[in-house]
Amino acid sequence: MVGLVGLVLAAFAAGVVAAFVHRTRFDAGLILPIGMVAALGAITGLVVLARVVGRSRAAVGVVAAAFALPVLVMSQFRPEGDLVVAQDPWGLALLGGMALVVTAALVVPFAAYHGGAAGGVPAPAPPSSPTENEAIHE
Repeated sequence: MVGLVGLVLAAFAAGVVAAFVHRTRFDAGLILPIGMVAALGAITGLVVLARVVGRSRAAVGVVAAAFALPVLVMSQFRPEGDLVVAQDPWGLALLGGMALVVTAALVVPFAAYHGGAAGGVPAPAPPSSPTENEAIHE
């Protein structure tokens, strides 16, 4: 539980940072959107960790909401006209990328995070001794 609370706080902080750095890019003949990659990498890492630590899809939803809240608030116009996440290709890529990452984290079967069989059914245990194995194959 303590780990999940820490992930929620980290997700909120990462959402604030992502809102400001998502437009950062490196122009060297080829535009490399390093800010967008960092922002989407942060949400990917956070939701995967939430899935492993929280062991439920609800944990992913809580962490995703903590990340999305500051991003969505900063995508709204203030009375002064300030806007951090604009409705341009960069801002829409951030919002759409967040939605895709969270959807993927919610849809992937839970057992895939723990090495079990798909659908949450644990894999059968291997035989415990060679004599038991021989008895099965006879």
